Parts: sequence; structure tokens; C-alpha cells
Amino acid sequence: MGDERSIRSRQIVKAAIGVFLRYGYARTTMGDIAQAAGLTRPTLYLSFPDKDSIFQVVVETLVADKLAEIRQGMAARETLHDKLGFACEAWGAEGFDLVRAHPDAKDMFDLGFGAVCAGYGAFEEVLAELVAEPLAAAGLTMTAAELAHVLVFAIKGFKDIARDGVEIRRMITMQVAIVAAALDAGGIIRDRRQGPP
Repeated sequence: MGDERSIRSRQIVKAAIGVFLRYGYARTTMGDIAQAAGLTRPTLYLSFPDKDSIFQVVVETLVADKLAEIRQGMAARETLHDKLGFACEAWGAEGFDLVRAHPDAKDMFDLGFGAVCAGYGAFEEVLAELVAEPLAAAGLTMTAAELAHVLVFAIKGFKDIARDGVEIRRMITMQVAIVAAALDAGGIIRDRRQGPP
């Protein structure tokens, strides 16, 4: 019985992703989700009490999938610059492209939803882990969490003002280059102060 519910829940979430991307949160109804999942509304309500609970799981699923993709992509890259560039572009530019293709998908990035805020927080944690060691070596006066927060919300701002995918990628590339250079320069300056080995 539990496996059947779990399978049905995954079926609903998979169908709901497409519905929320197409209609956004406000225009999506439980009937739309039930129809997309091939279920009756009463059957849908057996798995999820309301649209909010489905939306939360949809956002959590999309974030978990994106973060897994980012972690895998970062592991395949060698330098901080390349890892940071991949992570920021995968999070920001691909999200921008998604909203351009499906304008109502902007709800997936609306910080008015708790699940979306949690997703941004989870991405911040990934970036904080990535920059923690080079930041400590650079001796800059900020924490890894603070730097990650600035990076994430700069990308959010880029998504809000970019005219197209080329522009957002250019802005992300510049931001990453500045941060990576600052971390590298900080480490070089500190190494020079310590003198030769």
C-alpha cells in the first residue's frame, strides 16, 4: 500500500511540474494537476491536501535535481573559476531560459514561496562549501556564507534585468571572474607576505 502511494505521489509531482511551468502557481488548479496525472480529483486529494503542498514538493524536487546536477558538474571541473562558473550558470541562466520559454514559470523563482526561499538557501550552501577554503586562504574579511549570499542574489538580480540569455550569461561570467580573481589574488598576496618556503 505504501509503495502504491509513493508511486502515485511521484506520478502527481511529475505531472504537476509540467502544469506549474505552463500555468504558473496562481492559474493552476487541482483539476489541472489531476487531469495531467491521469487521476480523478478525489484520488489526487488522497495524496495531497491542496495545491500548496503539491507546489512545495514540486519546487523541492526541482531544486534537489538541479543541485545534484550542479554538484556532479562541479566535480567534473578542476578550478574554482570553472566550478563556480558552472554552478552559477546552471542555477541562474538555465532558470532564466526556463522562464523565457514558459513565462508563468516565474513562480518557481518567487521568493514569496517558502519552498523557493529554501531552494535559494540550499544553493547558497553549495556555493559556501565551494568558496570556504579559497576564501579562508585569501584572508578576506567575510564568511563563506556571506559571499555565497551575495553571489546568489546578484544572480537573482541578473535574472530580473537581463534582456536575453546572452546578457545573463555575460553578467554571470563577469561576476564569477571577479570573485575568482579576488579569491586567487587574496591567496597570492597572503603567500607573498609569508615569504618563500
